[in-house]
Amino acid sequence: MTRKNISIITLSALTATLLTFTGCGGGSSSSGGGTSSSSSSISSSSSSSSSSVSNVLRGTITGNMTLDSSVAYEIDGKVNFVGGTLTIPAGTTLYGATPSSYLAINQGAKIHAVGTKANPIIFTSKVDYEGKSHENAKGEWGGLVLLGRAWTNLGEKTYEAGDQKYGSATHDNDNDNSGELDYVVIKHSGFEVEKDKELNGLSLGGVGSGTSIKNIAVIGGADDAIEIWGGTVDVTGLYLYNASDDSLDTDLGYSGTVTNVLAVQNIVDKDTFDSSTIETGNDKLLIDNDTDITKTHVVNGTFKAVGGGIYMKNDAGMTFDNVKVILDNPVTTSQEVVKHRTEDVYNTNKIFAKNTGICLKNIENETALYAATNSKDTGKSAADFWPSKVQISSNVHEQDDTTCNGADEASIWKGKANSNDPLETK
Repeated sequence: MTRKNISIITLSALTATLLTFTGCGGGSSSSGGGTSSSSSSISSSSSSSSSSVSNVLRGTITGNMTLDSSVAYEIDGKVNFVGGTLTIPAGTTLYGATPSSYLAINQGAKIHAVGTKANPIIFTSKVDYEGKSHENAKGEWGGLVLLGRAWTNLGEKTYEAGDQKYGSATHDNDNDNSGELDYVVIKHSGFEVEKDKELNGLSLGGVGSGTSIKNIAVIGGADDAIEIWGGTVDVTGLYLYNASDDSLDTDLGYSGTVTNVLAVQNIVDKDTFDSSTIETGNDKLLIDNDTDITKTHVVNGTFKAVGGGIYMKNDAGMTFDNVKVILDNPVTTSQEVVKHRTEDVYNTNKIFAKNTGICLKNIENETALYAATNSKDTGKSAADFWPSKVQISSNVHEQDDTTCNGADEASIWKGKANSNDPLETK
């Protein structure tokens, strides 16, 4: 008879105590509860949908923790990882127990969630884990949140759907490292905790350039697929499918590069600019310099919109390099591909199209490319800016979706194990 050590970590809202006891078994094995070098909040329970153990993550977790890919992990409520590194091996499934459940990697902590194409990491809802969801389901749980110490143009901020801090008033931590995400799929996310305070599939607040984010599929979100507030992190390989609000939303001075992104809208909240494949802006500031403005760089992107194409808020800037935006809105055929919020976008004058530039096409209404009115004021509009500004005029291809190749759609991973085919049926 072989004796084995089994570790059970019991939960407390503020602290947790590690209890170790010795049992008898027929060989050496792990409890599947993960390991922690410090205090952690995780308890064991049985899954109603599987014979395997399902471990529950709750409250505040501190210290290094490694999960076990042979079991599923329940994210119960707001789970804050506040120190050390959370390691999630390839093939692990984590699911939100309730609509308001989400996992936040706080400032100073890291996540190491590295899957493989054949064995990705899955974040989803309990409903989906139990096989009771459907492919277009949204808002069944919160989402994944990374919060760093990189600069935002409003200094340190509080995450809009919680009480966690992110960002900095200085550029001292622009290379901050929140860890690594690779081959991760996030499904059925985006619960609205309060009115206008929604969780996104992937939320990045003040995340620095030391962080690695690639091969991410966000499928079925009740708010944005991905929203980025400030920071400098680059993101490579994005599949953003069926977000109800915006597919790619960037704010508060974000200056990183998003490369190889395919965004596909299916069912949206509003058949207007309020649900766009690209939204970018600042929080009611007037900024006219390249250092502080939100100026997302998008390289090799294809955006297929049924609500709005591009919505630029306040003094937003953006750089497009081989990007195409195709709007097919049969409900609101007057909706233009590009809409501005205020005249500040015109005055700031920080939109650039480089190399191949950007292709814009409206399938339902070929004359509706640029809105002649802003959503919040009566100043100069997208129709005034886009055809006339020198830095974009030679590289904007109107009613044309062939000059720009956009994303290489066949090469983008879309969440399905060992394949570039879509995980969900369209």
